[in-house]
Amino acid sequence: MKHQLAKSVALSLLSPVIIGSMLGIYYALTMRGDAVSIFLGLLMTAVANAHIVGLTMAAFVVPGYLLMFKYSKVNYSGVLTLGLLGGAIFSYLLSATTGEIFLINSVMSGFAAGLFLFGLRKSVQS
Repeated sequence: MKHQLAKSVALSLLSPVIIGSMLGIYYALTMRGDAVSIFLGLLMTAVANAHIVGLTMAAFVVPGYLLMFKYSKVNYSGVLTLGLLGGAIFSYLLSATTGEIFLINSVMSGFAAGLFLFGLRKSVQS
């Protein structure tokens, strides 16, 4: 069980790279200017805010999942909600109180919770 959790948490830490790449590609294609510097700037901003994802996983998602698992009441929407809630709380406390960064950090944490669940499902099916 511990090995499966560790692999799933490691998979969830890809969330900043995926979200940063998607936003970077979108803004590089839609904005005028140097596309490469826009892409790299957004990617590095997302990676720089990866601590929000790590803290959310450590404080909200994994303990919440283990509590749900203990009582045999694992609810995927509950785990995703914990990811969004944790991302919003840690983003507000550590990074940004309003604006786009706040929203992106919350979505990044929710996506990380989804990747966490995906990793658990893949390890169970294998």
